[in-house]
Amino acid sequence: MYKTGLIRLLFNFEAKNKHDLYLHYYNVGKLISIAPKIEDHLYIELVNYNNINFDRSLNSPTQQITSQSPRSDINEKVEKIYNDLFFSWSEIDKKMKIEKKQQIELDDSESPSLNVQSNIEPLKRLENIFFNYYQILYNENPKLNVSILPIDLIENNKEQSNNSNNKNLRNIKKDIEILFLDNSMNKLEQENELKFINKDLDIPIKSIDSTSINIDFSYPKHFYEQSETGKNLTKWNPPFRGVVLGGTFDRMHPGHKVMLTMAALICSEYMEVGVTDNSILTSKKFSQLIAPFEDRTQNTLNFLNLINPSVNYNMLKLLEPYANTMTSKRLECIVISPEVYKTAIKINNARRESKLKPLEIYSISYFDTPHQGDDVKLSSSYLRELDYKEMIKNKE
Repeated sequence: MYKTGLIRLLFNFEAKNKHDLYLHYYNVGKLISIAPKIEDHLYIELVNYNNINFDRSLNSPTQQITSQSPRSDINEKVEKIYNDLFFSWSEIDKKMKIEKKQQIELDDSESPSLNVQSNIEPLKRLENIFFNYYQILYNENPKLNVSILPIDLIENNKEQSNNSNNKNLRNIKKDIEILFLDNSMNKLEQENELKFINKDLDIPIKSIDSTSINIDFSYPKHFYEQSETGKNLTKWNPPFRGVVLGGTFDRMHPGHKVMLTMAALICSEYMEVGVTDNSILTSKKFSQLIAPFEDRTQNTLNFLNLINPSVNYNMLKLLEPYANTMTSKRLECIVISPEVYKTAIKINNARRESKLKPLEIYSISYFDTPHQGDDVKLSSSYLRELDYKEMIKNKE
């Protein structure tokens, strides 16, 4: 058992067919293999990677299981998760149509979010990838802290290059105990991969685990050639210069992380992040257990810098719901979850009255999981309730 660990996963931002989706099968297998090995925090580098040989070098799940080893419990579990989340291209299209409809329903009818609408497919495709990976790991271990860092994804991120992960990794201040690698890699390949990762970490990783990942989930050997990384990539170009979002961000959970990730990915320059002050949270369930404002603010900023370190983040104390949203000329888009839609409309009405351009609205889907109590989504209130019950139990 390790306290902290890091794994490097590949994905294709411009996935077009079932062969591109096969890569997720390998990734799901890796995550299921290592989740029981980490006690505290797992960092995942999600590397945008386009390999022209995907069609020839990636087996389908059935082919991979047959070619490598007899079917096992973990094979069946991974195949089921993969089939539920990624396998059917027609189901992905169907889900995309539903999400497009929901986005329109949560838009400002007087000022349609044209930029959001024109980018809705890549936005929702990215959101679903982060959502699915966080959900897989949360369902495995709800107490595991997970951070997914997109690498080689953002077009205008000048801090990243083909040979460096750069600022994303430099914002990891924890000592990472272990680097997980495929057991198909030889010792020299493992050492080279460790050096490649460590050159951008302030605190180098000292150890490698190459035995935890089942052989069925090892990438083809040539996927590790660093000369391939960053080649012929389609990258994501953030559509907005200024973005705003707000929340309590207590008990930072996957729903928060998907929302913050998408906000950071659509922003190229400046973001205002409102964090609610404890003084106006007294009506929330188990409000006495809400972390101090300073801690929640720092945790939120730390996470955002892992996602897109090129953005200037302005962290604000919210004593009311609106902060600068009704008056700022720098803001172009507001990122919301569905329950605050009416607040976004009120902000836009005020901006219209002041002759300011209304904000475009990007709505994040609810993060749902079997581990959320009776709520429609995973919430900080539910997590505080669990902490409260544990406190009471420990006192008995």
